[in-house]
Amino acid sequence: MKPCFSFKYGENEFLIENISSAGNTVFNVDERVTVTADVKEYAEFDAVEWVLHFENAGGENSAVFSDIFDCDILLPLEVSKPLQRGYTAKLGDTCVITMGGTREQALFYDRDKCGAAEFGFDYSYLDTKKRSVRRFANTRGRSSNGILPFFDITSKGSGYIAAVGWTGDWRAEFCVEDEGVRMRTGLKETSFYLEPQEKIRTTSVVIMKYTDGEDKHNKFRRLVKNHFSHKSFHPDCRDGLFAFALWGGISSPNMVKRLNELKAHGIRYEDVWIDAGWYGNCEESGCTADEKWYHHVGEWDVSKTNHPDGLMDVKRAAAENDMRLMLWFEIERAFIGTAVPKEHPEWFLSAEGELSYIINLGNREAEQYVLNTLSQHIEKLDISCYRQDFNLPPTEFFRSGDGENRRGITEIKHITAMYRIWDTLLEKFPGLIIDNCASGGRRIDIETMRRSVPLYRTDYHSTFNENAEVIQCHTANISSYLPYTGCVTKRSGGIYDIRSTYSSSWGTLFYNAGLAEVSEADFELAKKVCDEYRRIRRYFSCDFYNHASRDFDDTSWAVWQYHDEQTDSGIVLAFRRSNSPFKSVTVELKGIDGNKRYPAENLDSGEIFDIDKSIDITLPEKRSCVIFEYKGK
Repeated sequence: MKPCFSFKYGENEFLIENISSAGNTVFNVDERVTVTADVKEYAEFDAVEWVLHFENAGGENSAVFSDIFDCDILLPLEVSKPLQRGYTAKLGDTCVITMGGTREQALFYDRDKCGAAEFGFDYSYLDTKKRSVRRFANTRGRSSNGILPFFDITSKGSGYIAAVGWTGDWRAEFCVEDEGVRMRTGLKETSFYLEPQEKIRTTSVVIMKYTDGEDKHNKFRRLVKNHFSHKSFHPDCRDGLFAFALWGGISSPNMVKRLNELKAHGIRYEDVWIDAGWYGNCEESGCTADEKWYHHVGEWDVSKTNHPDGLMDVKRAAAENDMRLMLWFEIERAFIGTAVPKEHPEWFLSAEGELSYIINLGNREAEQYVLNTLSQHIEKLDISCYRQDFNLPPTEFFRSGDGENRRGITEIKHITAMYRIWDTLLEKFPGLIIDNCASGGRRIDIETMRRSVPLYRTDYHSTFNENAEVIQCHTANISSYLPYTGCVTKRSGGIYDIRSTYSSSWGTLFYNAGLAEVSEADFELAKKVCDEYRRIRRYFSCDFYNHASRDFDDTSWAVWQYHDEQTDSGIVLAFRRSNSPFKSVTVELKGIDGNKRYPAENLDSGEIFDIDKSIDITLPEKRSCVIFEYKGK
């Protein structure tokens, strides 16, 4: 694969094809304007990545760039025969497989089936006769809102997995040509000139080739793990978060009390997750149901009312139990009437009908303010995780900042400044983890994955009566691509619900709300699952195999296997769902040596037994589960 891209400059159309080498390749558009392709190759994964930089080195405005496709490439594929009238497409026909993104939160309260569609796969077959175009795009400015920017372009078992790297609005389109499938991706809207000495970047793209019979999903997981994850940024960083949640509106004495109770019961997490409500003039509140917390978003001093010691007492209590603070911000937003927008209105963008502003990170003073604010808190409180939320769809804000013939520039400069801020924080504070929330998983893309983890990968977690079988669908699907995602649990459904949420990053919400009451049995269960999770957490970023249903079907089973190739060890998690009539399943394990037997342990009963490539699992009760750990070395 050789990078290809296209764009229009003034009245001239450019198609740059088959860039032959890794590194920076510069193309002269005119005597003062250049486009540079920064290309990286990952030969061990049959993958390539590139990003474009547009620069005007002259003293006058450039002509207008438009119709930019950072990727405009023909993917060589043997396409299937045209569909015939009266026949439906079949598996193996030429298609684009997409992954459903986050849904509007109100739908979670209507039906679980809608929630389960998040991260679900959808097959869009390409008509090889009509040469019709399949088009995809996210909605309202957050990269995984509606659809994730990951695509599997496949025909007859072979194909390519591609990812668009952009945390704003993007588009992608696919069409069959004589020798394969044309893939074009880029920013959703671009029509701008460059000012003198101005330089910008646009979307990145990653494409990985696979052949028929290859384990394409684990090949891509390994590519992400090795080159596009927070671990690839800092290899010594932890795999993910292990967090005990506290609502930020709880007073410091109450927080300290709860942390001391954890210590007394021998329960140890790594991160004390302090969520919204800790800042500004926020008064004591119990949970998100008290909506006054967002009226103070933008005031990033610690609330003196709730936390007179500035959270330092909470920091000390956490350290006594070998934990560090994890702090929530929504640094890009400020509620109307807060101090900073009054003092610096030039830093902010507005949109009609909205009660909040978005800080314009394209303003270098605003960018520096954000970086300084975050750095001061991280340093003073010894923060282990910076949790960045973002609860506004930003498209209309960005458009309001664009001038004539500058469509797209405000978004470009904001998003690239956000990347700079994250990169600076990660370099300045080695070991720091950035939790990328964004109303629950609405900014999941290859650029955020290489810098952060999405602990709250969906706001479905925000429902108090969440269905564990919806979360099982999320895990079975998103794990096909991404080794580092997160999930959180409540205590209501017991061990079945809790284990359904195990992921490479994991948090608990059982004692986070102000009025929450816990019993000795609750503490006993919390210790059991925390000890269990600590034992097996290393497997969740390894190879993933889904052995049963990935759909929302309460009559089926869910069975997952995580296998560590380096140690030839792994775990099997099996769930007999709530209405499954089947007491037993037989699973053919993958990744292991089928010619030897492995010692395994049932984590519930402690029973030790040997397994080979085939394992029989029996669960007499509906809505029950089991975990086996096997070791090859």
